[in-house]
Amino acid sequence: MLSAMHMFLSPDFTGSVNITTPEQTIQEAQGETVHLPCMFTLSPEDQGPLDIEWLRLSGPNNEVVDRVIILYTVDKIYSDFYYDLKGRVNFTTNDIVSGDASIKIRNVRPSDSGTYQCKVKKAPGVAKTTIQLTVVDFTGSVNITTPEQTIQEAQGETVHLPCMFTLSPEDQGPLDIEWLRLSGPNNEVVDRVVIVYSADKISGDVYPDLKGRVHFTSHDIRSGDASINITNVQLSDAGTYQCRVKENPGIVNRNIKLTVTDFTGSVNITTPEQTIQEAQGETVHLPCMFTLSPEDQGPLFIDWMQLTGPENEVVNRMFIVNLADKIYDDFYQDMKGRVKFTSDNIRSGDASINISNVRLSDAGIYQCGMFHGSGEVKRTIQLTVVG
Repeated sequence: MLSAMHMFLSPDFTGSVNITTPEQTIQEAQGETVHLPCMFTLSPEDQGPLDIEWLRLSGPNNEVVDRVIILYTVDKIYSDFYYDLKGRVNFTTNDIVSGDASIKIRNVRPSDSGTYQCKVKKAPGVAKTTIQLTVVDFTGSVNITTPEQTIQEAQGETVHLPCMFTLSPEDQGPLDIEWLRLSGPNNEVVDRVVIVYSADKISGDVYPDLKGRVHFTSHDIRSGDASINITNVQLSDAGTYQCRVKENPGIVNRNIKLTVTDFTGSVNITTPEQTIQEAQGETVHLPCMFTLSPEDQGPLFIDWMQLTGPENEVVNRMFIVNLADKIYDDFYQDMKGRVKFTSDNIRSGDASINISNVRLSDAGIYQCGMFHGSGEVKRTIQLTVVG
């Protein structure tokens, strides 16, 4: 996806509904699928039915509702209001009530350019944010042939992130290549520039955490290979990376998700390290998905701990354990009755937990530990609670 974003003022809201997606500008190429994000949180005060509207605005100050695009009300979706978008617009998730009102528009056209507003209502709360969409008609034919994908590598190894591309005679400008690290619920934020190729020069020291560890794999990048290698890969390297290739007038990008595993034996936690934010009073989900293999023959032991210390090296509390198919959750009085495994069949590969009625004091670093026979693996989740 082509996205160029510009942050504006905070979204407008009344009551306790809160849209966490900032106002922004998104650019996409004609014919592609564009993602318009709208993440929100609710609170116990919001007791009414959940209604979501996506509108197209017009006027000098976007004060006029030009079109209703798509609606969610009383658990039903209505998407046939606007003939020009009929069959091309959908919510991105079937679980809208979880906090994701984002939409996608397929086969986007220049005429789709404009200002879109996401409005979330749940009495007495109401919140809204706007997205400026620009659709560009590139005549160039830069094309990345590598598909979007997820790549998994073990800690300490060298990981290869592919990005193969083609150019055409219409693309006459200088060749620029950027690898970016993205963040945000929908990878809408450029977190870091990782490595750059511009004017036949490579800048690989722009991201201190990867300095000396990231390289283009080819000495002849113009031949169509913008792939990179990251050596001695670390758990903190996990995330979404974007390869962006530009040669005027063409521009195209591709996302690669990297997961880094830290395991001995063949136990493997597939959930990446991450930060999760939840509102005070809500139920927060801390994921921990894992896989086993035939070599792991011993009993399954799972523990969730809260860590402290400058390097998260101190176990502050153990608060829930699964040992020999029995669950123990009364270690920590402050969480008694509030923490549960989310699955009734943990051995199937889901050691995730829910913490209900989450409090500001629950914020911190949590670790999911997995032990099975000769296999051992751990993964940390940072929880932020907002009030």
